[in-house]
Amino acid sequence: MVVYIDVLIIINFLISYFFLIAAAVLAGYTYNRKRIVFASSAGALCCLYIFFPADSIFLSLIFKSGSLLLCSVIAFGIKDKRKLIIQSLCYFMLNMLLTGSAMLLSYENTVVYEKNMFFYFSINPVILVILSAVIYLAILIFELIKEKVSPQKIYLMDVYFGSFSIKGLSAFYDSGFKMKDIVSNRDVIVVGFGKISNRMPENLAKDIAHFLNGNYSDIKEGFIPVFFSTLSGSGMMPAIKIEHITIDNKIIKNVLVAFTENELSENVTVIFGTDIKKQL
Repeated sequence: MVVYIDVLIIINFLISYFFLIAAAVLAGYTYNRKRIVFASSAGALCCLYIFFPADSIFLSLIFKSGSLLLCSVIAFGIKDKRKLIIQSLCYFMLNMLLTGSAMLLSYENTVVYEKNMFFYFSINPVILVILSAVIYLAILIFELIKEKVSPQKIYLMDVYFGSFSIKGLSAFYDSGFKMKDIVSNRDVIVVGFGKISNRMPENLAKDIAHFLNGNYSDIKEGFIPVFFSTLSGSGMMPAIKIEHITIDNKIIKNVLVAFTENELSENVTVIFGTDIKKQL
């Protein structure tokens, strides 16, 4: 069989891309799409090992496993070892399933060529695009269904302002929450002011209440106006830069805390979005 390098790289890039996303979804974690693209590119380049002289199955297995681990590290990072292990295992299992299926096909027909545990699929580009779209759509649907049926987790958050801290706040992750400071590009969390006002220094609480009442003309130094837009309207909230937050004992820095006069929920004091969730 004639193997075309461009087709080989494109096919293996798509397989790596979809499998890495699927691994993150199956493991129940969020993912960074840019990291997935970089990892998929590395996986696509590793497939050039198919052109190397045939080695032993043992050496091929080591190279294949090493390339999969490399893709996992690039895609998911090494900060959280437990998270990396779970996602890597899901990625390995998906690849093992594909490897077994492709090996069976390679013995039965000339559409699939296998060497050094890497595969070349002789497939019409139009069919490849359609299959890729179907796989991607299936992953998105699975991700949406899983998000809907999974119980909503309430996280435990501590907020460190520098001179004081407020601990034990109930925090909710909202995948649709994408608020950021447009100047510094810092992540923003929203806190229900009514539930924490009595746990703050009196002067700071008064300044925040003053801002929330619409008195913008004499904004105190240190306050940052954060703009938002929702289906029900748009507006501005007062925010301040803090030292850091911890979510389930995980430290996250470079965050702004914005205050709202609206009650978020009976059991929720803080809302945070995907960019912070990715750091957990």
